[in-house]
Amino acid sequence: MSDTPMTADDVLRIAAYKDRSPALEAMVIAYSYHRVAGDLAQHLGKDATNWYCYATWTSKAIGESLDLGPDSPFIMDFSRKMRVPHRFRRVFRAVLLTLLGPSYQLGLALANRAIFLETASLAVNLWNDSPDRYLRVSPESELTPTPPEFLTDLLSEADDRYLRDAAQFLVEARQATDPEDRAELMFGANIALSAYEQARAQKALELVLYRPVRWLTRVSWRSLRSLVTRRPFPRFRLYAARHEDQPWLTRRLEEKWSSLYTRHLFAVQTPLSDIKVGRPLTAPAGVDMAKAWAPIQNEKVRKLAEEFITEDQEASTASVADWVSYPDRMRFIVSYFRVYQHVAELYDVPFAKDVADGLAEEMRRGLVPEAVSGMLARGGRRLYRYPAESDPDAYEMAHFDFEPFLEAIRLDPSAK
Repeated sequence: MSDTPMTADDVLRIAAYKDRSPALEAMVIAYSYHRVAGDLAQHLGKDATNWYCYATWTSKAIGESLDLGPDSPFIMDFSRKMRVPHRFRRVFRAVLLTLLGPSYQLGLALANRAIFLETASLAVNLWNDSPDRYLRVSPESELTPTPPEFLTDLLSEADDRYLRDAAQFLVEARQATDPEDRAELMFGANIALSAYEQARAQKALELVLYRPVRWLTRVSWRSLRSLVTRRPFPRFRLYAARHEDQPWLTRRLEEKWSSLYTRHLFAVQTPLSDIKVGRPLTAPAGVDMAKAWAPIQNEKVRKLAEEFITEDQEASTASVADWVSYPDRMRFIVSYFRVYQHVAELYDVPFAKDVADGLAEEMRRGLVPEAVSGMLARGGRRLYRYPAESDPDAYEMAHFDFEPFLEAIRLDPSAK
């Protein structure tokens, strides 16, 4: 790993680069998160894990799930979990690609890229000892052009106070002399960053998990009608509509599918093993659960944790019923942070050396976008012009440029 810390320019260049496949892009981001985690460890030590350790393994898992080629490990693993006979796996892949569609890869990749931009830009500004600002994708700002529809439908609003809290916790953790105090503050920063990014990713998660049902019940027959009549229809609007606004049958099937996926198919990747979220969370080898669940002493960290978990260990570590549910998801994630806080393997490079070297080279590709201050100094309001192609489900996301929608948001760590 490079001895040179990641910079704001590095984060911008990686997030803005548009010519990678979605799978490769997620792997580059995973390696970049690993670099940020190591940079923070230079100031905070490795006695406790920081949020970017977890983001490393999550983004790596996203990259693997975005590889939908003929030899896709994601599809092969999915077919094993669904107990598809080997002779039917080619047909199963074709069906799965139809159900997932291009919005699965492109929507998930865009959300992953935006969250990396926002969370990593916060971390790299900590080198000045005083959190200054972070970059945000701001589709509704008066200073940005009219956004394409999919952008507002992929990024949910999130409370900036969580980023301010995360920055403050990390600054205080660096100043702490007691390892246990530092670990609690880092735990607080982990919670705050996840509270923000999980809220940000809510719409994208719904798009990814609900799309197969919506294709079957709302889009497939309209597509056939569109072929006959040659009249386009707003398919992305059907995919991105709120669950509550769907017809009764679609809502019921979405709930059933999401619950089935959560209980039997979805797992959180770690360097030790994959954690099946449909089962209660247990401590890995070498972790004393009683010690991990010791009362939190820092009042601010305790109050933040209590937004998502209780001191009832069994209730907090219970299985997840539906991964789409933000409260249920955050309960599990915060418990996961608490149990895995001292698992040093989370700092490991998640790739073989030759792969890591290749990703390090990939990180250097592309140009740094125009400075945010320069973008805002142009004045006026430009209108976004859609390309001639009319299918935002694929073309728009594949050719999207973040640059006109970036804003620099000041962080005041003392703000309440």
